[in-house]
Amino acid sequence: METPFRELDEQGYTVLEDLLTSQQVEKAIEALRGSYQESQVSAHEPGSLRTHNLTARAGIFREIIQLPRLVACMAHLLGSDYILSDMGARSPSPGMAAQGLHRDGGPFVPNPPYNAHMVLPLAAQSLMALSAFTAENGATRLVPGSHLRDIDSATVPVEEERLFLCDPGAVLIYDNRMIHGGGANTTGEIRYAVQGFCCRSTTSPFCDHTRSIAKELVEKATPLLRRLWGFECQSAWEESPREFKIVEAPGAQPRFDYNRGIR
Repeated sequence: METPFRELDEQGYTVLEDLLTSQQVEKAIEALRGSYQESQVSAHEPGSLRTHNLTARAGIFREIIQLPRLVACMAHLLGSDYILSDMGARSPSPGMAAQGLHRDGGPFVPNPPYNAHMVLPLAAQSLMALSAFTAENGATRLVPGSHLRDIDSATVPVEEERLFLCDPGAVLIYDNRMIHGGGANTTGEIRYAVQGFCCRSTTSPFCDHTRSIAKELVEKATPLLRRLWGFECQSAWEESPREFKIVEAPGAQPRFDYNRGIR
C-alpha cells in the first residue's frame, strides 16, 4: 500500500483499480436501484439520483465498505479508529449539468507544521464506480494537490483539472479538502456510483448509525462494521438525572463515560 499512501499525501487522492468484483458491482447496482425507489430519497441537486444510509439497506454495501485496501487507505488518512459518516450515492441522470468545483465538508484547512495525520484531514471520500466513468457521462473532475493549497475553487484554471476515468469496480479515495466536482452527463444513461464518506472518530458523522441501524443487523455485524457505525465512540444521553445511556451493542462504548469518568 506504499504507493496509494504516497499518492494520498502528495496529490490528495488515489485510485484502487478493480477493487470491486463484477458480481459486487452487479449486486450494488441492483440494491441501489431499489433504494432510489424509496420515498426518502433526497431531493438535493435536481437532475441526480440521491440516497443515503446504504449500509442499513443491503448487505452488499456493508460488504464493500469493509474491503481491506479501502480500510487501509482510510486509516492512513483518518486514523485507525475512523468511522463511517455516511454511505450514500449520487447518480447523475441523462442531461445532468456539471457540478461546480468544491471541497467536501467546509473551507480549506492547512496542514500544521507537524505530523498532519494526527489531526488532518477530518474526512475522506471513497467513490466507488459501478458504471464506467467517461468524459461523456460525468466523470469526476479532480484538482491534484489542492488539498494542500489555500485557493478558491471558483478560480481553478481548467487546465489544472484531471478526469477520473475508469472501468466499473474502481474506487477513487480522496482527502475531503481536495477540490473536485462531477462532470456533465451528456449520454442517455444514468451513471451509477456509491460514496463511502468517512470521518475521524472525534467528528460528528452525517448519519447517526447507532440509532439508524436495525438491532438485528448490529448483532450480526463484524467488529469492524460496528466500529464504522460508531458504536465504539458514542455520545451518551441523560435518560434520568445523573443516569447516562448509550445504545447497547456488542463492543459499545461512550466517547466519555459520564457514569464512570474517562476510560
